[in-house]
Amino acid sequence: MPLTIRVNGTSLTLVHKFSIGISTATIPDVCKTPSPGGPVPVPYPNIANSITLSSGTTTVKGDKAMAANKGSKFAISNGDNAGVAGGVKSSTFMKEATWILYSFDVKMDGKNAARLTDKMFHNSKNAANLGGVAQQPLIDEVGQTMADKLCDAACKAMEKKKKKDAKAKNKAKKSKKKQKPSTRKFQNEMRNLLDPKKGGQRGSQPGLITEASQDLVGGDFIGKWGAATGSGAGCARWDIVLLGVKKVSKKLVEKGKVVLKDVFKIIEVKFPGDSPTDNQTKMLKMSPKTKKKVFELRPADHCICS
Repeated sequence: MPLTIRVNGTSLTLVHKFSIGISTATIPDVCKTPSPGGPVPVPYPNIANSITLSSGTTTVKGDKAMAANKGSKFAISNGDNAGVAGGVKSSTFMKEATWILYSFDVKMDGKNAARLTDKMFHNSKNAANLGGVAQQPLIDEVGQTMADKLCDAACKAMEKKKKKDAKAKNKAKKSKKKQKPSTRKFQNEMRNLLDPKKGGQRGSQPGLITEASQDLVGGDFIGKWGAATGSGAGCARWDIVLLGVKKVSKKLVEKGKVVLKDVFKIIEVKFPGDSPTDNQTKMLKMSPKTKKKVFELRPADHCICS
């Protein structure tokens, strides 16, 4: 089921019964397991799913489903099934996952709302997930912090474009001329937020290249879009490149000599009405290595904008 409710952030969504939430214990579920010599403590994985949510909201719904809040639980967990003698702390196995953290200022049915990434106890507090509930593809690709940053910029870009289009419409109405949309594009608005110009140029954000160029011949080299990188028919153009190394020479970025192995992820943002360019399609067919690194961010699907 689509996730349409955000809590304390643009990619931080409410957990509900049908949100396809999966909580995996990051601290092993150590359970006593029968053996010929008697019960032996064995560390097991432990996984709980939002579909088993119980004791959640009753009068307020999230996407038409019971929502998770303080005091609710994922009623069943799995992975420790063989530890029938019970957890070393809880003396139970396959038991509930409960919330450690939740929103402190958003409440549902009078209790604090539980969100994506909120930490959970597993198997009656015998184990714990300190990483949170995984729900959205974007977060799986780039992590929570970067997902929030990208979604925040995308949502603000759409809002700015919307206001400028409305202003252009009003102007056209007053002058009785045909309406023309504002010339500023979504992607440009997003770049201004992620990588603002300093001294008339972008590129001041470490580990981030916006409006990047990738050479179609070979496809191994990538860098800032511009004359030095051969921008044009022989290059694919990408919105955002996240580097997988701490520091890359500015000269390598400017000359388009950053090697693909130093790239963590290529984010291609597709706002409503956007489609891949011919060169992007060619690059994805020609370079399997590039295809593995490209994630198509669709703000309408991956972000929850107000």
